[in-house]
Amino acid sequence: MIARAKLLVLLLAFAVSPLVAGEMREQSMESAALGRTWSYSVYLPDGYDGSTARYPVIYLLPGLSVRRGDWLELALPTLVDAQIAAGTMKRPIVVVPEIGASWGIDGRERMQTALAEELPAEIERLFRTMPGRGGRAIAGISAGGFAALRLAMLHPDRYAAVALLSPAIYVPEPPANSGARRSAVFGAHGFDPAIWQALNYPALLPGFRAAGVSLPLYVGSGTADALGIAAHAIRLDAVWREIGMTAQLRLIDGGHTYAVWRALLVDALGFLLHCTDPDAVRTGR
Repeated sequence: MIARAKLLVLLLAFAVSPLVAGEMREQSMESAALGRTWSYSVYLPDGYDGSTARYPVIYLLPGLSVRRGDWLELALPTLVDAQIAAGTMKRPIVVVPEIGASWGIDGRERMQTALAEELPAEIERLFRTMPGRGGRAIAGISAGGFAALRLAMLHPDRYAAVALLSPAIYVPEPPANSGARRSAVFGAHGFDPAIWQALNYPALLPGFRAAGVSLPLYVGSGTADALGIAAHAIRLDAVWREIGMTAQLRLIDGGHTYAVWRALLVDALGFLLHCTDPDAVRTGR
């Protein structure tokens, strides 16, 4: 399976114009919230270094099974380069932080604070990002989807849109085979349904609705996801529409796998970039 995935990525790379090649940079920062050095990766689009333009930035939060450095499996640079070469996608900056098994929560480490406060400040200091909410969006995969949705709902004034790929947003609680049930985030002495429910998105809905900020949502899943996420994606899409907000649902064949996330990724990034400021650069020149 891994060998076929790598071959697919290599074939995709040859299909991309050699004139369009973004750059992956490995970065780190000193985080006061975490009390340690914190690593993250940044995709800079083709033309970034030779330009003075500002770019929309997407924060992509990985899941428990998705390591920050799994670019060969996820094929993010190759897929984005191909869309830019075809003229079908704006040139984005994509930031992928290391969030470990934190679920993006302030627990033993203040990961939620680091993601919400420190990382955007660092990225906007170092890179030419578009200012304000109109130039910023957030996405997440699996447990990273849980974290991305929380951040977007807690701070809807900071993100133009949110995209979730196979998000771990189980209602009322996770299935027996979910990593959430083995995580100390949701109970120091075993999984506590009350903690899960207090942190999951339904508990955030009253405050989110009171904020009165429209937040477009993209949610996608494989129909054969062994965690049953497709049903939860359908439910979230319905909730979003019921409260009068834009939502896009995409269900495709497959499970909780890189193949599904690769298939959804371009669609999700395109959705997010469509929601960013309409003056966002397309050529980057």
